[in-house]
Amino acid sequence: MNIGTQILKIRKEKGLTQEEFGKIFHVTRQTVSNWENEKSYPDLQILIDISNRFDISLDILIKEDAKMVKTMDKERVLGSLKREKSVIDFFTGAGTGVVITCLFSADTMARTVTIVLGVIMIGIGWYREAKYDKRLFRYMNDEER
Repeated sequence: MNIGTQILKIRKEKGLTQEEFGKIFHVTRQTVSNWENEKSYPDLQILIDISNRFDISLDILIKEDAKMVKTMDKERVLGSLKREKSVIDFFTGAGTGVVITCLFSADTMARTVTIVLGVIMIGIGWYREAKYDKRLFRYMNDEER
């Protein structure tokens, strides 16, 4: 059984229309229809709310829908890739900014140390970007299979 079927079953058991069910969770009738027809999934917070409100186990809602579990795993991987990309952008961007800013300052020992730190930050960003690219290509290959 999948989440859409579970939601339809719960809604029918409680005698609710799609509009009434949607009002409970602050969504439109069309959204409820999309859930029931598996065109989209409710977010995790709504699944928790459905579980709490209608006293149904969250395990039953999620585990019995292999497509939902696969979608959640995909979103988790994409989320970690996006976070990693933001860290890479920070290191390379901040390192570049530090180095460029120091080029316009007076020649001192502090400037030299700052430039070295900036170059190290750029190096860390490039190293992490190489690892990120490998993970991204591996993920893309897994998606093709």
